[in-house]
Amino acid sequence: MKRFHETKLFRQFLPFMILIIGGSFFIQEFTKLKYKYSKVTSQDFKMEMKKKGIEMKKSSTLEEEYEKIKILDIDNWENVRIPRPWEEPNSPNN
Repeated sequence: MKRFHETKLFRQFLPFMILIIGGSFFIQEFTKLKYKYSKVTSQDFKMEMKKKGIEMKKSSTLEEEYEKIKILDIDNWENVRIPRPWEEPNSPNN
């Protein structure tokens, strides 16, 4: 028996065959999922929202947003610091 454990067949070929054959059974489980869930339909959220009466805003292009920003006066602004919660005079901790 000791001589059999030292052979090249036992040390290299047997683990290789176990990996190949065992791997095919392992992969088989993942391929089953592909066919099991192929009949599941995806949800169309836009259609569901229309059925419930909710409407989304129309998406705007980059050019439209640029035109809106061009109108704004971005050169004259003032940096205002907002007090932190522990610095507020009306906080319950004071």
